Amino acid sequence: METWRVVAAIVTGPAVSLVGVALATNFRGVTEWHVRRSMSAASVLRRVPPWRWLPDVPQEERLARFVLLERLIGMAFTAAGVMILIAVGYSALTGQPMQAVK
Repeated sequence: METWRVVAAIVTGPAVSLVGVALATNFRGVTEWHVRRSMSAASVLRRVPPWRWLPDVPQEERLARFVLLERLIGMAFTAAGVMILIAVGYSALTGQPMQAVK
């Protein structure tokens, strides 16, 4: 078994899971902070054309929608991190190498 893949998976799995849990649970406001920073960085892209085909939604409602979306993404990150740990655990127990994507 290639050692570097196992070490990378052991490091990546918990890291992805911790980021996912922080986003999914809004730990210390990290999700809301990230959404506010993302919205301010993308505010340059928020130029509405004259025909105004985009609906005018209040800022707080848009923020709430994006926080919900980011919390769902955090749940997916948590699941991916757990799956990485399960895969590395299975490969270590069976002695089979981890499958690489080709």
